[in-house]
Amino acid sequence: MKLHKIDSYFSILGESQDYAQVFARAHVIHKNQLTFKQLIPKQLAPYCTIGQINAGKLTVLVDNSAIASKLKQILPSLLVKLQQRGWEVTSFQISVQVNHTATNTKKSVTNGNKEKNIKLSETGKKYLNQLATSLPNTELSEAIRSFVRKHQTD
Repeated sequence: MKLHKIDSYFSILGESQDYAQVFARAHVIHKNQLTFKQLIPKQLAPYCTIGQINAGKLTVLVDNSAIASKLKQILPSLLVKLQQRGWEVTSFQISVQVNHTATNTKKSVTNGNKEKNIKLSETGKKYLNQLATSLPNTELSEAIRSFVRKHQTD
């Protein structure tokens, strides 16, 4: 199904009284997630997802304990920023859910809204070819050659 067909389908559903509340709630959650990701460091944002706010406690889902640790360091300033934006948050609960973003979203290197294609430089191709040539004929050398061939068209 093409994207514009899905969008029109969701638009029609959103106008239905049966689904209006669901779509309104989903819109609020999406808006809050975007706001949250703007307030935390860029390197943490892909690995954090907000959950619900219950009795003033905001649940944040993170990929691993390293991200949780980094996030805990900035919680006091983050709490102030969220409260300044009108969020009724008084505390945080950080839950580690290994690979929750890997299963829920496709991570890609982005620059704004455009996906960034990472290209192998000519120098990189040259040195990888030299490395593959210097190695005995093994799976590693073949993998390097295959990698370089894949990037020849870039």
